[in-house]
Amino acid sequence: MSRLHELSGFDQKMYNEAYKVAVKSLECNEVPVGCVFVYDGMIIGRGHNDVNRMANPTLHAEMKAVEEVTRWCQENQKDARTVFSESDVYVNLEPCCMCSSALYQLKVKRVVFGAPNERFGGMGSVMSNEDFKHEAQIEVIRNVDMDRSIQLLRDFYKQENPFAPEEKRKTRNKLAAKEELSK
Repeated sequence: MSRLHELSGFDQKMYNEAYKVAVKSLECNEVPVGCVFVYDGMIIGRGHNDVNRMANPTLHAEMKAVEEVTRWCQENQKDARTVFSESDVYVNLEPCCMCSSALYQLKVKRVVFGAPNERFGGMGSVMSNEDFKHEAQIEVIRNVDMDRSIQLLRDFYKQENPFAPEEKRKTRNKLAAKEELSK
């Protein structure tokens, strides 16, 4: 189900930029999550998951985008706290608990996400701001592009993860073979 049509034309454009970054993440054999930060009408940070390639569990799309925003602030002599508090975040999947907590601490203005993250979501699916006990309030616009975002996840889990341990890959191959035989 898509609710993109309910967003303004600008919000649709920015969300679609985040979605494109998620597609790039999938092409890199990463969980397909893409994020963009928008400040004063322009994208100042982009990020996609880089957990597998870098073997670093903190390199989520949102965290990589935060790094870009911080760099942008330094290069443009802007106060990062002010910039973050006036930024909108677009991401194709509900930020996990770690990333949601960071976004609350940064006091971003608004988060628009495509689909819920039923396992790790930190903006209502598993945890919420009340659980984090942050003072900041963020406007959250949920589930604007569920079909495409969920399909990206399905596409990721269909392919073999080259970063997975060998024994896990073999297990996945055996399961796929079993499924084929049972058809």
